[in-house]
Amino acid sequence: MSVVSTTRPSYRPLGFLDVFCLGINAIVGSSIYLFPGQLAALLGPASIFAFAFTAVLLAPVALCFAEASSRFSGHGGPALYAREAFGPHAGFAIGWLCWAAQVVSVAAVSNGIARYLGQFDPALSEPFMVKAVALLAIVGFGAVNYRGVSLGARVSDGLVVIKLLPLILFGAAGLAWLEPAHFTPFAPEGLKGLGPACFLAYFAFQGFEVVPVPAGEVRVAERQVPRALLSGLGLAAVLYMAVQAAAISAHPSLAGSERPLAEAAGALLGPWASSLVVLAAAVSMLGFVAGSSLGGPRYLVALAEAGEAPQSLASLHPRFKSPHWAVAASTVISSSAAVALDFNRLVDIANVVVAAQYLSTCAAVPRLKQLAGEPVSTAMVILPALGIGATIWLLAQAGVSEWAVAGGILAAGLALRALWRWLSGVGKIDS
Repeated sequence: MSVVSTTRPSYRPLGFLDVFCLGINAIVGSSIYLFPGQLAALLGPASIFAFAFTAVLLAPVALCFAEASSRFSGHGGPALYAREAFGPHAGFAIGWLCWAAQVVSVAAVSNGIARYLGQFDPALSEPFMVKAVALLAIVGFGAVNYRGVSLGARVSDGLVVIKLLPLILFGAAGLAWLEPAHFTPFAPEGLKGLGPACFLAYFAFQGFEVVPVPAGEVRVAERQVPRALLSGLGLAAVLYMAVQAAAISAHPSLAGSERPLAEAAGALLGPWASSLVVLAAAVSMLGFVAGSSLGGPRYLVALAEAGEAPQSLASLHPRFKSPHWAVAASTVISSSAAVALDFNRLVDIANVVVAAQYLSTCAAVPRLKQLAGEPVSTAMVILPALGIGATIWLLAQAGVSEWAVAGGILAAGLALRALWRWLSGVGKIDS
């Protein structure tokens, strides 16, 4: 198996724990705190299986990411795989959309922080405060990552521990005092809400694809990255199902709740538990922003290293050794999106945009094996096909306007690429 390194190999401060925590932070964010009520409204107690079914759908995608990531030790993740498999145009398109997905996701989750904290003070839920807190989080973690990947990774690692413990305790407590009566009827309106429910759960699982992005700074990346990727997705699936089951058991009026876990924890253990969950939700969302602020700018680094964007985006700060221009650009755009759009709109856009990297990575797996001169087994055809089919089904739940926005984002990226190439004298885009 060939391993391709496309970035500087001499500075690799990250290990398995760092990239595993990066994945957990990128996956476990606002969704598990905000979606249980919406999922219960769509499916009732059967919403537990929305997480299970979506995890099964995404498992082939994750396995394709694991296979592709085992071949590379450079920055870029899906953008790198697309470029090596299908050429520079595909590499740029996927890299741009990957970066856009991170920008939009950071903006979405940061908008959820003050909404949840509104339980302490309703003024925090006012639009101005929602946007102010979102900006503070984005700019704050942008500043942390500007000062270097090691500092950003340490912050990310610490937030993982803080965010997981309350969820694990809540899930365990809810399952220990299970109320079987709250699970009847199990699917009050059948499974007609399965598609929309899985579309929500799809956003909740996004983030595992970020794990390979900073591979250029990971020790023995071709082994550590696949392990971290699959471990993170598996842990998130088990945790989500346990938390959803606990919430249903503890909170018979879960459907439609804006702070479902806080209310469920209060009903189960008392007001102190409700307050603890609110704080945990804020920390969880901050952890997501921290992890994505670390991984997202590396897409721009990968584009710059491939000659598809200004080289300054790949340059390292002389003191902090961080891709400071890429971090600054990502921070500015995320801040703008957070102010301009609301949470639900950002979620829908992210769901469509992120699918491009799932589709391209699944398609790249057999192509990469072929280019390496390796035999393409039947499994290496079936697995990507399953991943592509699952992603297309999830995408079918989106609206036309989300598709239009995703197309506009791609068109804007291609236009900026053409302008940069013309201004820099690179020449016309090769056909």
